[in-house]
Amino acid sequence: MTHKDQILAVLEKETDILKRLFTLIPNTMYDYTPMPGMRTTLELLKYVSWCSLSCVAGYIETDPEKSRKIYSDYDDYGETMKPVQFPARMDEQMEKMRSLLSDITDDDLLSRGVVLPWREPKQLGEALIETSVKWLAGYKMQLFLYMKLNGIELDTGDCWIITE
Repeated sequence: MTHKDQILAVLEKETDILKRLFTLIPNTMYDYTPMPGMRTTLELLKYVSWCSLSCVAGYIETDPEKSRKIYSDYDDYGETMKPVQFPARMDEQMEKMRSLLSDITDDDLLSRGVVLPWREPKQLGEALIETSVKWLAGYKMQLFLYMKLNGIELDTGDCWIITE
């Protein structure tokens, strides 16, 4: 297994757990936010459906003008998502990440320089972990906590492994 395969496997697992958690969210929870200024559940779902892909796409795009537009294009697309579309959007995000990374080698992960969204330079492999991987894991945890705060019966394992 290559390092790229390992990164993709983690992204896939996070995607699957998010899709599983989604199946437990009642429709009445989409407008929930723990406090003003935080995303609602639906806003969180919309964001997580594209945020990891936007970084992968930005790192792969070599045209700086096109790269700058990627985030806003995905943000606009994310805003169109209806709750029922979440699983399909997560699958779409994962498939596009796989496609974008298909020609990337382990050498590219270790040697190709990219710039994180907050303008910090990193090697591609580290950048993917710092953004795409961490964001799926972090926002998954936020969704998990929103659900717990709404009285949904979840175990810690529901946040880290696929449960039934």
